[in-house]
Amino acid sequence: MGQELNPIDPEGHVALGKIYHRLGEHEKAIESFQTALSLDDKHQHAYNNLGLVYVDLRLFILAINMFQAALEIAPENPAFYNNLGYAYDMSDRFDEALEAYRNALDSDPTFVDTYYNLADAYLNRETYSEAIQYYKAGIELDDGDATVYFNLGLAYEETDEVLSAIQAYEKGVSLDADEVEVYYRLALAYQKKKDNVMMNRYLDTFLEKAEGIPRFEKQYLTAKRLRQTSGDR
Repeated sequence: MGQELNPIDPEGHVALGKIYHRLGEHEKAIESFQTALSLDDKHQHAYNNLGLVYVDLRLFILAINMFQAALEIAPENPAFYNNLGYAYDMSDRFDEALEAYRNALDSDPTFVDTYYNLADAYLNRETYSEAIQYYKAGIELDDGDATVYFNLGLAYEETDEVLSAIQAYEKGVSLDADEVEVYYRLALAYQKKKDNVMMNRYLDTFLEKAEGIPRFEKQYLTAKRLRQTSGDR
């Protein structure tokens, strides 16, 4: 992996662990981070990165322990609080997740990932007004994430704010035109607006992009029936 690794340098083992993590070699990543900690048991980033590997493996209790260990060393680090909040959320410990996320924002009110994680947590719990609030707060800091706009559109749909949903979806499409399902969502939103021209436009795009993709089979059949009964192109 390039230059020779110094066996007694924890930084080198952390760097190697990050490479293994990116490659999906989780066991080797864990070994590298644990080696770093055996050389320096106060290495906050070794704990944090080890926690991230455990998150990928869905070993959330272990991940929580690692993020807490990192925070004992660096109690003001917003990224560590954010990661801890995510691990709590994935463990269905929502109150603890909220506390961790709030600690992240207390440490750094501009830490955008926390706004989006909070929004996703509320969206998954069908608490749509709070989800919208946090998506919009995050967008004020960084408006370049297409997935955020797609999720914001879903939240708006659930609150019957159809025009706002359309605007969010279309902004998302402008950032990432390859997200297939959003064209289906847009078609249904325009159907609610009784705008057949725009509905058909997005139905056609969805049918073209979704054809032959198994996970869109149900939506594809629905879109095809809707297109056939919606009048001329």
